Amino acid sequence: MAAGWALAMRRGELTMAQAGAFLWAYAFRQGLASALTDQALAGQDWVWTHFPLSDQRARLHVEQLTELPAAARDLILRAEQRVQIQLAGDWAFGVLPDFERDLDGAAVGVGRLMFAMSAKRLVTARRQALCVVDEVRREAERGAALASPAEAVIRLVERYVDLAEVRLHTVAAALDRIEDRMLADSGELDGVKLGPLRRGLSRDHREYLGLRSALHRAMTPREAHVVAILPPQLSRLAQEAEDLDREAASLQERARLLHEELDTRITSATNRSMRALTVMSSLLIPPTLIVGAFGMNLSGIPFAQDSAGFAAASALCLAVVGGAWLVLRRMRIMP
Repeated sequence: MAAGWALAMRRGELTMAQAGAFLWAYAFRQGLASALTDQALAGQDWVWTHFPLSDQRARLHVEQLTELPAAARDLILRAEQRVQIQLAGDWAFGVLPDFERDLDGAAVGVGRLMFAMSAKRLVTARRQALCVVDEVRREAERGAALASPAEAVIRLVERYVDLAEVRLHTVAAALDRIEDRMLADSGELDGVKLGPLRRGLSRDHREYLGLRSALHRAMTPREAHVVAILPPQLSRLAQEAEDLDREAASLQERARLLHEELDTRITSATNRSMRALTVMSSLLIPPTLIVGAFGMNLSGIPFAQDSAGFAAASALCLAVVGGAWLVLRRMRIMP
C-alpha cells in the first residue's frame, strides 16, 4: 500500500481527495522520517500515516485499507473509547490513551488514539487534536530515530507516561499546598478547592488503570497470533503503567483524607457558630419578652405611673439575663 502511494505520488497520479485523507504521512528509512510526498522514497523501511476521523475523506480511506484486519478497521472507524491492545495475525491494533490539546498545545482533557501496526506499517487515527501523538510526530520531524512501527507505539506509550507523571506531580504539589494551609491552622479555608482536584485525579486514575489492564492482557493474549514486535517491551510498559496506577491511587487516598479533614473543620466551625447563636438567643429572648410585655398599651401595666419605671424594667431585664447566663454556665453550654 505504501509503495503504491509512493509510486502514485511520483507519477502525479494521487488525487487531491487521497492526498487530503491523512493529516500526515511519513516514510522511515534507517529510523529517520521524511514526508511521504517527497521524491526520495525508494527503500523506505516502514510508513506511518495519521488520519483525522472527523474528516469523511479519511474515513473512506480507512475503509479501503484492506491490508488491515477487519476488526482493526472497525475499531478505528467507530472510534472505540475503551483502552485496549489486540493481536491478530501479524497485526497489533487497539486504542491508546492520550490527552486532548487546545490551540496553545496544552492538555485539556482525555483523548483516544486508535492504531494498527504491522512490521512495515503504522496507521493512527483520532477525532480531536491530541498531545502525545503530535509530540512524537514532531520529535520524528526533528530527527529522532524510530526504527519500526513497534518503536513508534512504544514511544507513544512512554511519552504518555511522561506527561501523566507531570500531571501527577502537579496534583501532588497542589495537595502539598492545601495540606500546609490546613496544618497552619489559619482558619481561612473558604478558598480551598479540593473538589476539582479529586475529579481530575479520579478521571486520570481510570485512564492509568485502563492502560495497565490493556498492557497486561496483551502480554497474555487469548488467541494465537504471529505478532513478535511488541511482547519484548510489554512487561516494561506494564510496569510503568502500574507505577502510575499506584501513585494515582496514593494521591486519591491523600486527597480523600484531606477532604475529610476539611469537612471536619468546616463542620466544627459551623457548630461553633450555631453554639454562639444559641447562647445569644438564650440570653436575649427573656428580656425581649419583658420588653414586649411592658410595651403593651393596656391598663394595669406595672410602673406605668412610676418615674423610675424604666430603670426598674431595665434592672429586671438585666437580672433575667444574668440568671439565664448562670443557668447556661451550670449546664456547661457557656465556657
